[in-house]
Formats: sequence, C-alpha cells, structure tokens
Amino acid sequence: MKVSEIANGSEVKIHAAISGHSIVLLTEAIFGVSAGLLVKPMEYFGKYMQFLEPSNIEIRNKRDGRVYKFMSTTITPVKTRYGNFHLIRSSSKLEPENSRKAERFYIEKLGLLSVNGNNMDLRNCIVHDISMRGISMILDRNTIAAPGDQIDVMFRYGPTLHNYEVSTIVVRNFSVKEKPAVGCSISGLNVDLIGLIASRKKEAKLNLDEIPETNLNPRISEKQQILEVNEDIARDLIPERPAMITIASNPLDPRILEHVDRRAIEKQKKDHNLSKQAMQIKNLLDLRNI
Repeated sequence: MKVSEIANGSEVKIHAAISGHSIVLLTEAIFGVSAGLLVKPMEYFGKYMQFLEPSNIEIRNKRDGRVYKFMSTTITPVKTRYGNFHLIRSSSKLEPENSRKAERFYIEKLGLLSVNGNNMDLRNCIVHDISMRGISMILDRNTIAAPGDQIDVMFRYGPTLHNYEVSTIVVRNFSVKEKPAVGCSISGLNVDLIGLIASRKKEAKLNLDEIPETNLNPRISEKQQILEVNEDIARDLIPERPAMITIASNPLDPRILEHVDRRAIEKQKKDHNLSKQAMQIKNLLDLRNI
C-alpha cells in the first residue's frame, strides 16, 4: 500500500523534535495525489512547518481501521487553488501494524484472577486488551505468574456490566507503564467472548465513521479535485505565508536558525575589525611620541 492510498479523513500523527523536545503533531488526511498524501496544514507559532529529513508517521486509516507506521521522506507546505496544505512524501511501502496478529481491542477493566486453580486466593488485575487469540492483564506486584501457568479471570464489561469468565495460559511476561503484565492464550473461546470482540470491533468502526471527510469542492468529484491539486503541486507554487520553520535533527542546522540576521552579523564583524584597526593605529601614535 502506498501513502497516497490513505483514505480521506484518516488520523495522522507526526512524531518530531523541536529544540530537543519531543512533540506529536496531529493532522488529517485529505486525499492522495501523485506526489504523496495531502493533509491539513500545520503551523508552529504562526509559521508553516517543514520536515526535510525522515520523520516517524503513524496513521489510522479510516478505510480499514488499521494503524500504519512508516518513515516519511519529506513533509512540506504546498499551495493549491483551494488553499495551503502539507504534502507527506514517502518511498516506503506501508504495512499495517500487527498484520500477522489477531486484531486487539483495549478493555482496561478491573478483574479478579486465580493462578493454577487456586480459587481461595483471588487477586486483582486489570484486563488490558483482548483478541480472538489471547488476552493480556496487568497484575499487582504481589502476583507471580510464569509462562505455562493457568490463569482464570473474571471481569465485567459493557453497559449492562455483563460478567465474563475466561480460562487462559500464560505465554509471556512483560510490563505496561512499569507495571507487571502477562500475555495469555485463551483456552476456549466461548460465545460471550466472541460477542464482546464483535461489539468492540463495531465500536471502533463507528468511531472512525464519525470523522468527517474533507471536500475541497463539492461541485466536482474527488477525482477531479485530485487532478487539479496535482497540477498545482507540479507548478511548485509558494504558499501564501512564506514564513516557515524547518524541523531538523541537528539543532545547529543553518536552515533552522531563521532568527539570526546575517546582515547584522556581518555589520558586527566589520565594526569589530574597524575597532581593532583603530586600536592598532593608536598604539603606533603612542610609540612615536616616545
């Protein structure tokens, strides 16, 4: 899949660093063009941002609901007949995250669990996420579970607080925000769990559908709009606001030192040289008097 095939209205996150501080910029896809993906414009203190070096991009594609992570080549402002936008270029092929795994859905609900059938010692946990193949849980620090252990967990979810009971086998240990967690395979997927996963999938689809698409010109088709924008990008028009800030990995990159007035520096250097020459002449006059 190419970056230009991202659907209109998809959420776009750009991970960048400004003056050593990590930031996340949010924007929205409009449509793909021949050069890349057209997105809504981004400003930083009244200046258009441009990324002339590779950047980490994360997009939740509205068409299939999957998350795509990739590296952009450049992100630059462009001018079109419909206004100013940003163009994300990327030469890499987009692959959905966890494309080989079952789709996971976050639950984040308090539950009770027992380890290896010890129902007399119930422990608190947080059911983190669930899929058709497995479930992950955040444990309290006093709960010990290793790969191969059996964990039976109960939790309530949904508007009716339906009670779900799941029998699992621990597959791996990991951490979530520095808290111990386990990933488990589900021993038997019952009707209740299938219904829960189906409802979560439907909720995710509805949330994506709520994001409106951007229509630059309702009088013509999107295909015609793309042709017009391609023509404008090919003309390499300068955005209406020429002021830009370039995001680079090197904080001393001359391209981002826009606050430095080069003429002022040259004048300061010239004044320094004149002052130095005047001091040398004064010293020669003093020697002549001696």
